Amino acid sequence: MRLMLVDGFNLLSRYYFATERRRALDPEVTLKGLLRKVDGWTNEFTHIAFFWDGPRETTHRFALFPDYKATRTGLPEPLFHDYVKLRAALTERGIFQSELAGYEADDLIGAVATAFPGESYMYSSDRDLHQLLSSNVFQIVPKKGEELLMSRELFEATYGVRPLQFVDVKALQGDASDNIPGVKGIGPKTATILVQSYDTVEQLYELLRTEQLLEAHQKYAKKLDGHEEVALLSKRLSQIDIDAPIETDWEAYRFGSLLF
Repeated sequence: MRLMLVDGFNLLSRYYFATERRRALDPEVTLKGLLRKVDGWTNEFTHIAFFWDGPRETTHRFALFPDYKATRTGLPEPLFHDYVKLRAALTERGIFQSELAGYEADDLIGAVATAFPGESYMYSSDRDLHQLLSSNVFQIVPKKGEELLMSRELFEATYGVRPLQFVDVKALQGDASDNIPGVKGIGPKTATILVQSYDTVEQLYELLRTEQLLEAHQKYAKKLDGHEEVALLSKRLSQIDIDAPIETDWEAYRFGSLLF
């Protein structure tokens, strides 16, 4: 069994902005392109599911840090109309969709991907999903007209850490796109070096407190000192909740099953 898990807003937004200039000639250009993509998946995957973000204000991340994703703007009106039409078109095709207050699409994708008994393929450009990569969980990353198949092995070769450590790197370096603060003065290169050496943010700060950092890393102590709380907050904001409540009747995800 092969399951395609789609971050709905991520896919829709990419198609919307890629086709924006052609909208004046054909108002349906975004929807048509999306549905061609979806119809192509029906020949490659036995199961297909779309996931949508719940309201930001209902998520545990917002409760932890109200500034989380605060820089994001609302949907342009034409994009919202495409969203409504796409959801209706997916329903007509019998494709499973899920949206749950309190959770983002990433959480639902993570919960399904880690529980599904076959191979799971996550379609999104969002790097947060990298933390889920495993022997049977992959990510298809759209990039400028191409698609990169990200596996656990490719991730480790590219980033130098294990998938689960991606949240520790992000906890230190932060993420401006999600408004996650991280530790001021710690960039991607330094964050990676520290995670490679100390495994987790928790272990890093434990050794910092007991003055057991390696000699080569003493130069980072001043930047790290006093910022454990924000680092741990940033890690929690970055972690995908794989315990999100999901539909576990896998037949519901089988393409076309909802038509019967």
